[in-house]
Amino acid sequence: MHKSGYMPLIEALVKNKKRNIVPFHMPGHKKGRGIHRKFARLMRTNPFALDMTEIPGLDDLHNPMGPIKESQQRAARLFGADRTFFLVNGSTVGIHAALLSVCRRGEEVLLPRDMHRSVIGACILAGLKPRYLPLQLDAEYLIPYPPAPEEIAVMLERYPLIRAVFQVYPSYYGLAGDLSRTAEVVHRYNIPLVVDEAHGAHFIFSDELPQTALQSGADISIQSTHKTLDAFTQASMLHVKSKIIDDSQIARQLGILQSTSPSYLLMASLDAATGHLQMSGRRLMGRTLKIARYIREQISGIPGIKCFGEDLSQISGMAVVDPTKLYISFTDLGLSGCQAAEMLHKKYHIQVELCDRFCILCMLSIGSSPEDGDRLISALTDIASKSFPNGAEKSLPGPVNIPPPRVILNPEEAWFAPLRQVLLKEAVGKVAGELVAPYPPGIPLLCPGEMITSEIVALIWELRSWDCMFHGPGDPTLDTIKVVDSF
Repeated sequence: MHKSGYMPLIEALVKNKKRNIVPFHMPGHKKGRGIHRKFARLMRTNPFALDMTEIPGLDDLHNPMGPIKESQQRAARLFGADRTFFLVNGSTVGIHAALLSVCRRGEEVLLPRDMHRSVIGACILAGLKPRYLPLQLDAEYLIPYPPAPEEIAVMLERYPLIRAVFQVYPSYYGLAGDLSRTAEVVHRYNIPLVVDEAHGAHFIFSDELPQTALQSGADISIQSTHKTLDAFTQASMLHVKSKIIDDSQIARQLGILQSTSPSYLLMASLDAATGHLQMSGRRLMGRTLKIARYIREQISGIPGIKCFGEDLSQISGMAVVDPTKLYISFTDLGLSGCQAAEMLHKKYHIQVELCDRFCILCMLSIGSSPEDGDRLISALTDIASKSFPNGAEKSLPGPVNIPPPRVILNPEEAWFAPLRQVLLKEAVGKVAGELVAPYPPGIPLLCPGEMITSEIVALIWELRSWDCMFHGPGDPTLDTIKVVDSF
């Protein structure tokens, strides 16, 4: 029993801070090391003094006419947009607002299957009918490749009622498809290209990185400024650069989707990030890329460990790999990514962004330091030399196939239908009433309205055996699942 005044979340945060763990995960400011010095001083002094509301002189996010408007205009210039909107509900609200703006209820939208779960939320809110692009997985690691422009062209011919195309660029793993050619294909049909660029906000600050979504011809880009740059978690931006988008419609949708009490701390962090990057963005990103190159070079010399990505440029639909994302494999050592991540955390005080049955994912940003890189290389070298010094038989499970979805109902129809809860083992042949997304990264395995197959159930059980967490289901253990009652 805890004493009076116990604050469990604060206690957990303080405990984490005291451990001095090296962050290879988001947010991009890396515990404040990457933020503007002036903003850092203000936060250290008294952040509550800046936690304000819509009083004279501080403007209003829902009707910006003063400093918020000026800050958004400055961000638009920096990121090459016609208009930029600050988001205080994360990129999720930007995705919702974008799809609500470009499609009407009942219309079709073309989606990649490796979309974030928030896209299905947008389909539910807007009453949209999703059409899915084929999912192509890497044969060794099972991470999804970006769809080729040719695949998008085929789908637009096959389904002439599609009214918008949605793409992820880059992927959670740093894979950036050929978005310029995709934009050319999409615009032949005079429909908009909406891009989830949550993991690409940093692209504009180096010529060594892929082009930004807007530079590639996207009409709308949603960026998580907090993921790869230096804003507070939940602070994002939506950028518009288009001849076919009415940006007043986006403002209209954000008016009902964003909080009417937006955090001035979040908005201030976006303003600070814009000012910081305007002055020093290219220099800071150059340093980050130098650290990333060094880590990759060192990993290439560690027996049994390899870094995914350098050899992918020839794959159909692929343009380039973001070098700040390190997807590192331990399979030649007989280690899973989850086992390696646990070792890194407990023994070496290094926290990765993601682990799975094959690899770990480490994210670098402008808050990363050369010392972080040295710590990671030292730890990986030690793991390679001590874990299995005589070599080991690979004990990892074989590849699994993610079956294409069998859509029975639109997400909105399934979401609002009468539901009942059944045991997962008894759910085969029924229609899902809720979303199931392994997290991270939040890519849906099952969406509302889709048939639950034996392959899906088997895959859920396997992911559970690897202690995978799921977003979406009402029963987080997934012993049970909600299904549509009439099927």
